[in-house]
Amino acid sequence: MIIAFQVLLHLTVSAQADLLLNRYHDFLLRTAKTPPIETADWAHTLLPTGRWPDIDYNNADLSKWKAPQHLQRLVNMALLWTDSTSAQFHDEKLWTAINSALDHWLVHRYQSANWWFNEIGIPQYMRDIIILLRQDLTPDRLEQSLEVMAQLRVHDDYLAGNLVWCADLGLHYGALTGDEQLMRHCRNLIVNEINITDSEGIWPDYSFQQHGRRLQMYQYGKAFLWESVRIAWQCRDTPLAFPKVKIDILTDFIVEGWQWMARGIHTVPGTMDRSASRMGELRSVDLRPLIPFAMELAPDRATAFMQLESIQDGHGALKGYRHYPYADFTAFHRPGFSFFLKTISDRTLPTESINKENLLGKLLHSGDAYLIRNGEEYFDLLPLWDWTALPGVTAFRDAHAVSRKPFVGSVDDGTSGFSAMDYMLQDESGTQTLAARKIWACHDDLIVCLISGLTGENIEGEVYTALDQCRWQDDVTVNRPGNIVKAGIHSLHHVNWIHHAGFAYIPLYPSDFQLKLLEVAGKWTTINNGGSEDELNDRIFLPIMHHSKPDRSVAGYVLALAETPKRAARLAKKSRWKILKNTADCQAVQFADKTVMAAFYRSGKLEIGKRGYIEVNQPCLVMMHGNELNISDPSHKGMQVEININGSKTTIAMPADGMATRYAIK
Repeated sequence: MIIAFQVLLHLTVSAQADLLLNRYHDFLLRTAKTPPIETADWAHTLLPTGRWPDIDYNNADLSKWKAPQHLQRLVNMALLWTDSTSAQFHDEKLWTAINSALDHWLVHRYQSANWWFNEIGIPQYMRDIIILLRQDLTPDRLEQSLEVMAQLRVHDDYLAGNLVWCADLGLHYGALTGDEQLMRHCRNLIVNEINITDSEGIWPDYSFQQHGRRLQMYQYGKAFLWESVRIAWQCRDTPLAFPKVKIDILTDFIVEGWQWMARGIHTVPGTMDRSASRMGELRSVDLRPLIPFAMELAPDRATAFMQLESIQDGHGALKGYRHYPYADFTAFHRPGFSFFLKTISDRTLPTESINKENLLGKLLHSGDAYLIRNGEEYFDLLPLWDWTALPGVTAFRDAHAVSRKPFVGSVDDGTSGFSAMDYMLQDESGTQTLAARKIWACHDDLIVCLISGLTGENIEGEVYTALDQCRWQDDVTVNRPGNIVKAGIHSLHHVNWIHHAGFAYIPLYPSDFQLKLLEVAGKWTTINNGGSEDELNDRIFLPIMHHSKPDRSVAGYVLALAETPKRAARLAKKSRWKILKNTADCQAVQFADKTVMAAFYRSGKLEIGKRGYIEVNQPCLVMMHGNELNISDPSHKGMQVEININGSKTTIAMPADGMATRYAIK
């Protein structure tokens, strides 16, 4: 009786493992991108030794190690060989080449100085090769391939993306070797990691942070989401199935976080930290291959997934304002464009540069701001950037790092809102400093940026703000319709407005500009040592607003959707905004529909019109429209604020997480 039970248990475990492996095989075929056109030729270019002549097997780069190209090609060849719809399905010459190339790796077993490749990257490729070909590999090749896959290490103390990567490999290794205990252990590690956390992973605002308090939405967050959803899909309707509460966290992460930090499939550098220095990464948002599996896993969220898929297909857009207080990130979506802002506080960390990546990005997260309409604005443009003039950043030429302050936050009503930042940059020695208060007020098709308290210490050169630095896609017009500016570097005085590619850039105070319209050359290796050495050429639009030396106290500008230069001229002449105050103590703007947005850096009173006013006894951010008031504590202290609106007084408790509190004005 006991023997019969053990046999039945073995068959059950075996059937479960086979189901898991077969589902992964199905996943690989369903999500496979069209193999490179040269895939079929790799069988012919393979040397008799089983290696390819164009791969540098001796390369030792930490971030872009070349040897894994060998296994990547093997995966693509295996996909062709095992796909019954492929012209190379079970092609004998292809099969001979696959075995020869596999044997080469099994003999040499190349290793990297970067642990990630040895323990995760290489085992991932080998897992795919084994699962695609396991029914046809000889026992000896299968055994040796499993030995290479066994380079994986299941570290229980890993976090977020790294943990899911290694546990995913352990789960499949257990399925391939019949180790039920390992399978369950790895499944449990992944399930336990799918949490709302205050460490590394998904935070309460559905941002994703890793390597400390760094927003890594589409780098580690991408690995975490893709692998977790796919593994949950593989395990569905089995004893290893994920609890619904965990699936809900994953789907909420997609709907409330993932899709909001991008416009369709297009994102900005502030969402991914150092991986922004990698080619193609600003479109790593694309979730369309995963959506069918997410729908099968969570059919109750099918409507939301179909809407996301439609938007990523280029149909429609999100609409609204979202701030992620745990990540210091803001997204503002309109039908015609999206605006993204990455600030930094003493609660979040500066961008990192490791493995010789992100070599020039020291000022990222310093209030860099981006406008996206068609997704071509910044895609693969970063190697050609002037990194001393990042979009939206107020700076000086020797600026080296941002000095993090507590007063950084946002308030909104879901449709509109604004972000504020107590701001300081310094040079590498710390002797030159630049301080300011900045807000970005987003309403209708406008972003009003106010700069106050602008002071510099020991700065000899210019202080400036780059209003944008994007791909030059269209005519650039200045001050009057028809005044199209040609290529070159232009010093402009008394600028009223600049129009480019559907946007107007409107200074709020008399300002001089340096306008750069340039053909620029560069290489990916400038910003990422593992990038391509091929020369790039593209066109840059870079409007730089200079802040005059005699009085650096105030400045400001408006970014506005404007289809034509005539529309830009009308906006500049008849503004739909009014600056109520722009001082180091308070910055406030009122829009045409009477919406007021005000940042109080200390207790004080803001006059609105002839008899209206807002008075507060604590630093806070206030947004008021009609009888609705939204208020937040950007310093995340969780204070109570006494607020007096036109003589009506009340006390409001502001949450310590920086979220807005809504209050009905009586």
